[in-house]
Amino acid sequence: MNIHPDRIGKIAIMAAISSREEEEEFKKYIASKTNLKMAITFVSGVRTEITKTFVKSLVACALQGQVVHHHHNEIHAVIHAGLECLKCVSSDVAAESSLKLKVAIVSDGKWIVIAAHGESAFHPETNHERMGFGVMHI
Repeated sequence: MNIHPDRIGKIAIMAAISSREEEEEFKKYIASKTNLKMAITFVSGVRTEITKTFVKSLVACALQGQVVHHHHNEIHAVIHAGLECLKCVSSDVAAESSLKLKVAIVSDGKWIVIAAHGESAFHPETNHERMGFGVMHI
C-alpha cells in the first residue's frame, strides 16, 4: 500500500507518526519533491507542565528549523496552530498524566500545520496513543 503525501496536513501527520528511521527517509523525500519547510521536535512531561511550555517549544522549533521567520504573522500562525493542536491532544487527559509526543511543523509559506502524535498515561495500565492537529493561515 502506498500513501501519497500530497497535502500539507497529511504530510505533517505522516511526519508526526513516523519512526526515527522513517522520519529521515520521509524528510528527504519531502525536501526533494516539494518546497515545504518542515521541523520536528519531541515534547514530554506531565500535562500541566506541557500546557505551559508547548507553544513556546513549537515557536522555538519552527524558528530554529527555519520553517518560519521572525515575522509577527508567522509567529502568530504557529501560536494558533499550536494551541489548536494542544487542545486536541490534551483534552480529557487527567492533570497529572504523562505525555510523550512527537510534533511536526510544516509550512508552505501560506499555511502552518502542526501535528502531534504520542502516548499519554496516568497509570502504566492506561497508556494509549493520542493525536493532535492544528492549522492556521499566515
